Amino acid sequence: KDIHMKAIILAAGQGSRLKPKTDNLPKCLVRVKNVPILNYQLEALNRLGITECVIVVGFMGDLIRQEAGDKFGDLHISYVDNKYFIETNNIYSLWCAKEYLADDIILIEGDVLFDRNILSALVDNIPSNTAVIDDFRSDMDGTVIIRKSGLASSMVLKSQQGKDFDYSNAFKTVNIYSFDGSTMQQYLIPALDTWVGEGFTNEFYEAAIADLIAHNAIELETQHVGKNRWVEIDTIDDLEKAESAINYFS
Repeated sequence: KDIHMKAIILAAGQGSRLKPKTDNLPKCLVRVKNVPILNYQLEALNRLGITECVIVVGFMGDLIRQEAGDKFGDLHISYVDNKYFIETNNIYSLWCAKEYLADDIILIEGDVLFDRNILSALVDNIPSNTAVIDDFRSDMDGTVIIRKSGLASSMVLKSQQGKDFDYSNAFKTVNIYSFDGSTMQQYLIPALDTWVGEGFTNEFYEAAIADLIAHNAIELETQHVGKNRWVEIDTIDDLEKAESAINYFS
């Protein structure tokens, strides 16, 4: 079945913690069991019946264009350039794609490997605003969500998790989201415009989402990964984890 929503993949960063693998290769093209991370993502989207994907590229973007081309199965691929990838963060990458965002979207970061079932469950729930989450473990870092009756009551970025932060009710974001078109048009695109317009280009896009949640502007549902596996590949250690778990991502 064709699913009328767009996938947005953010793949502009330099992946400096994965050096030397990323000396001459963008992070999303780092290979796991000899297949680029990006290909696993495109395969998952294609198998789900999603037909449109926008990839935001920056560091060595030409290599990504060469590797993925403009079609993967039935998935049509377009590209957006974040020319300022060195001095900006992913809020700016997302904003760069804004002409494509006024739609039901799935947002995925270009360094996440995941079981396809995670996406199937997300798509079954469309249209909705949903964050995929997992139980927080001490070896994780990054944005967390505190939830109340299935909804995110707050989203807390790494920079706001002080040394006394209570993780007992915290869930880790998996960096896979869905947003419906009206939320994108009414709230998220204007928020990105504001943040970028005020010069906050070196932030994470989660900061804008966290702000909208804090002001009760949007409701963000949470979807727990359950037994499904995922791994965010930031370091060589993560890469080894992914290699050993790869059978789960087919």
